[in-house]
Amino acid sequence: MKVPTYHKFGLTKTQLKQVETKDKKISDILTHHLTIIIGLSLGLIVYIMYYNEVKPTTFIQIVMQVFLFGSMGVLVVGIPAVLFKLAEMFYFKQIKQKTEEHKTITKYQEERDEFDFWKIRRDYSFWNILDGLSFEKELMNLHLYLGYEDKEDLCSEDYPDDRIMKKDERLYYFIFHTKMLELSETVHLDEMLQRMTGNNCELLYVFSKKGFHKKFIEHSGGKPAELFDINRIIKVVRTVK
Repeated sequence: MKVPTYHKFGLTKTQLKQVETKDKKISDILTHHLTIIIGLSLGLIVYIMYYNEVKPTTFIQIVMQVFLFGSMGVLVVGIPAVLFKLAEMFYFKQIKQKTEEHKTITKYQEERDEFDFWKIRRDYSFWNILDGLSFEKELMNLHLYLGYEDKEDLCSEDYPDDRIMKKDERLYYFIFHTKMLELSETVHLDEMLQRMTGNNCELLYVFSKKGFHKKFIEHSGGKPAELFDINRIIKVVRTVK
């Protein structure tokens, strides 16, 4: 996977920063500046008009005026705030998103995010710090992305953590070893192979966070089994285009 560059999309770093700055300014104008200015102006006009007509002479009138203009202030500020928020939403969703510049920048950002997603998964430390469940989920997502199909209906209830995957009309049996020890006992591989054949699968995939002992690897020779430690998992990630 190649790094998405500005030049590929006909963009410049300065252009991206300018677009971000412009969007922020428009948002501030529509939702803050205009709202405050209009709200204060309308509130001041209403206050002057009302004060000239009825001047407060008693305590009750003063309380009523405070309450009235307090409520009016909420309205004259709140209503424009709602209106300009709607205007902001309309601008960004109906006008800005239809521009070619926005479409190009969005496509660049999507490709950049995808590149960063896979770049992280090429790091040994990423796989090493995962807990068991996360390790399994990441591997499942990786193989789903590579075109494998999860055949949940074929999985055995006796081994709920094992998965059966299908690709190109072939069935693969996935086993995840997440303990903090490498796989070493050859009898375990024989048991895995029995589970694989018992589920009508052609090939066994064994994933181990801590890798495999030499005798375990030697015992797998000539058998329909593929062993994946973290280094080999990263090699699979590097095949993602």
